[in-house]
Amino acid sequence: MTTEDLGGNTIDTATNHKVRDFVKDHGGHTVITRVLIANNGIAAVKEIRSVRQWAYATFGDERAIEFVVMATPEDLKVNAEYIRMADQYVEVPGGTNNNNYANVELIVDVAERTGAH
Repeated sequence: MTTEDLGGNTIDTATNHKVRDFVKDHGGHTVITRVLIANNGIAAVKEIRSVRQWAYATFGDERAIEFVVMATPEDLKVNAEYIRMADQYVEVPGGTNNNNYANVELIVDVAERTGAH
């Protein structure tokens, strides 16, 4: 496996954290502590709930994994639940999904700017 395949937050570069220890103890190589959700609505809510339940059961801390969500002006206007559940949100253009949740260049840009792993 090459260095490029490992992702940006390897065991060697990750900060000392219970998630890092978990990954190391289970033979993993990439430590994921910050997740970008490029979706909205119930799918985003389910992902956040599921991972938080797992994190609590595994680490005793439901916030061991942080969530960054993309939010359109429409989602912000209605104060969508997934935005309230997230640790951080980044406003993205509204309109069709080609402008936001299906825009790969935008998703990668948001992930890089927010430090999502």
